[in-house]
Amino acid sequence: MSETEAAARTWDGYYAGSFTHAPYTDAVVFAIKALSRNRTGVVYEFGCGNAQNLGFLRSLFPDARLIGSDVSEAGLAAARRRYEGLELFANGETLALAPASLDVVIERAALQHVPKPLGQAYVDEIAEAMKPGAGAFFEIANTDHGHAALGDGGQDPVFGYRVFYSLGEIETLFAAFDIDQVFERRRTLVRAPDPAGSAPVYNEACFQIYLTRR
Repeated sequence: MSETEAAARTWDGYYAGSFTHAPYTDAVVFAIKALSRNRTGVVYEFGCGNAQNLGFLRSLFPDARLIGSDVSEAGLAAARRRYEGLELFANGETLALAPASLDVVIERAALQHVPKPLGQAYVDEIAEAMKPGAGAFFEIANTDHGHAALGDGGQDPVFGYRVFYSLGEIETLFAAFDIDQVFERRRTLVRAPDPAGSAPVYNEACFQIYLTRR
């Protein structure tokens, strides 16, 4: 079983029971700003899941070309049932994107579930598919994450397989880009029903990375 096939099995199970349709704010806001300047632009989302981000963008930008890929056929099937006008495909070991065709790329918390060598190959392929000057937003778990002690390839009890990136690794991963900004986002979840008196059970730390293709 390939790495992508194993990941597909995990995420098919997740999306079989997921009804999340709210877009993820930071990635979508990045795309909205770009499409506001070019309303017929081409947006690609790596790890689009059930396409809640692309579906929301479609409601705002009917003339944009919106492309998404994911390992989960279940997530893509849910997207096709809910949204129209999206170009969706299941990614394998490669993405088969047309060279110099993308104006905007977004990714949120997908690459961190991919082994690092394959993740580098994906990013290199995405870079080749972007037009010079095109923008990208990525959000990737960093080494301060609460599950980073499990090490790369450990099984996060919430979302399964994970890898974690240091800032130096981010610079290597995105060597084909100008790194415009890097923010660290943190989130702590606690047990219900009494959050004030409960210990944290999930400490999330990630880099939000804003990039321009050279």
